[in-house]
Amino acid sequence: MDPLNVTLKQYQDDFIFGPAKYKFLKAGWGTGKTLALILAALNESEAYPNNRGVIFRKEFEDLRDSTIKDFEQYTGLKVNSARECVINGSTIMFRHLEEMNNLQNMNLGWYGIEQGEELDTDEYLFKLNGRLRKDNSGRKGYVIANANGHNWIYKLKQNGIHDPETKQRLDAHYAATTFDNASNLPKDFLTSLEAIKTSKPNIYKRFVENSDDEADSKDVIIQPAWIQEAAKREIIPRVPIRRIVSIDVARSNPGEGDKTVFYAIENFRQIGREVHETRNTMEVVGRAMIFAKKMGNIKAFAVDEIGVGGGVADRLAELGGEDAYDKNQVIFVNSSERAAGSGYYNRRAEVYDNGAHLFEDGMVQIDPTDEDLKEQLSWAKYKTVKSNGVYLVEPKEDIKKRYGRSPDNADAFLNGLWALPQARQVVVADRYARHSVRRHSGSPVGVLG
Repeated sequence: MDPLNVTLKQYQDDFIFGPAKYKFLKAGWGTGKTLALILAALNESEAYPNNRGVIFRKEFEDLRDSTIKDFEQYTGLKVNSARECVINGSTIMFRHLEEMNNLQNMNLGWYGIEQGEELDTDEYLFKLNGRLRKDNSGRKGYVIANANGHNWIYKLKQNGIHDPETKQRLDAHYAATTFDNASNLPKDFLTSLEAIKTSKPNIYKRFVENSDDEADSKDVIIQPAWIQEAAKREIIPRVPIRRIVSIDVARSNPGEGDKTVFYAIENFRQIGREVHETRNTMEVVGRAMIFAKKMGNIKAFAVDEIGVGGGVADRLAELGGEDAYDKNQVIFVNSSERAAGSGYYNRRAEVYDNGAHLFEDGMVQIDPTDEDLKEQLSWAKYKTVKSNGVYLVEPKEDIKKRYGRSPDNADAFLNGLWALPQARQVVVADRYARHSVRRHSGSPVGVLG
């Protein structure tokens, strides 16, 4: 097959020849993503004699058995034992993740990343961007990928890559569904997709419809589908009513990605949220007390006590009214301590597993406009299980490295779900009774509107 004698779809043409410096093609099965990347590589190699570029993939086996074989099949060219091919004096290299350091002293005229969704972060893209220094070259980057939820490619599309001087956007994103290339696909293949649509709708949405709402979630603790359902759900509070304010205090200074987050939760239903930059103990306590009063004079708090949070928890425990009911009830959450339940490596594992079961069982309601929470709840993955069989969750630092910020919203909310059953009951009478069993600041809470 002569790859230079094909009729391109518009999204392929834009990806190969468009003027943007960094170009992304996120598309479904059978859309010719790999062909487009190969044609882009050939175009860069022939347009600029003595050019040098690299096609990059995460795993060596995939690079060898898929990427290189596709290149040879489409072009009729041979990749040598050094995993290089020379065209017009230009070199096309094929490399994988572990060889990234070998490119650090090399100036490139272009690069391509195949199956970009296999990478956890944009770290390697920006490393390759830093190698685009070769004179007499287009100095462009090309990324092809399948949809994989709100991953790093999705976030780049939202935020953009900007020129630091002109502030102009340097990236362009193109997309296609399988049916956008239906004219080039076998009819029996297209027919077979109907069975997948019925039996595996999540796979169909991700790989055929190119939906960003579906992700590779086999290792994810709280599945994206459960979160989507929780955002649609309406829970009617039933007695007994428990309410709690859960607090995750920022561990780092402002500007480093951590936030102080408050969640108000009633019977596993999100009823309020606030986010602040501060990590000052007294300021956090003051803001938390104001927030709790606004949410119904809540007296129960769950506080992540590690670091600055310990001082916040201690001070909240000192505050409150004189009688037992009006005293603050503070539940200390130490994610690193040993869990009460057997089978968990630490409290963090217990908290996340508890949250996963509540979401899976349809017990949780979240605010559909709380985008940070909806995203962060699905960030944490299972960690390799220890030899003694205990349940592990990956460290918060690993999540922060992968997504560029801390999962503060998710941690605060899940801590609150875990602590809520320990909170004192605030309504014990029938929800539809005409009288109130307790008044806070003159407002009846026995009848909930």
